[in-house]
Amino acid sequence: MNLFFLLGAPLITAIALLFAKNVKAVRLISLIGATIQFILAFFLLYAFRNERLKGNWEDMLFQQNYRWFSSLNINFHVGVDGISIAMIMLTAFVVLAGVLVSWNIQKMTKEFYFLLILLSLGAYGFFISLDLFILFFFLEIAVIPKYLLIGIWGSGKKE
Repeated sequence: MNLFFLLGAPLITAIALLFAKNVKAVRLISLIGATIQFILAFFLLYAFRNERLKGNWEDMLFQQNYRWFSSLNINFHVGVDGISIAMIMLTAFVVLAGVLVSWNIQKMTKEFYFLLILLSLGAYGFFISLDLFILFFFLEIAVIPKYLLIGIWGSGKKE
């Protein structure tokens, strides 16, 4: 399976959210995007299980490695193992549940769902990264939306 599909789904959803005209469209796009992520996570689990049943016992499956900066030895290297599959499944479930639970958000709805979907992009990238630079890149993609979600929509003392 190409792991770029897992990264592409939240990215395309986030871009589509930017062009949504009303709250109903924002919620619908977010729900469709989160559902697609959930389905892709199950498809990844199915493909991973099939590879293991075929006898493929490599440490990391579905690896893709693209050289970004040769002089700094930075590669876009991604792959999955059993633990990352479990974390991807959990992330997909939490994002779908987050979209459904926050259906009645009234304050800055488009921004909320955009940040939630962007957070999922960072989480998926973090769990599939095999290069330290890419791991921190996706960690930062996840941290910024998380900070804003807690700071704006969180409850209690936010300091």
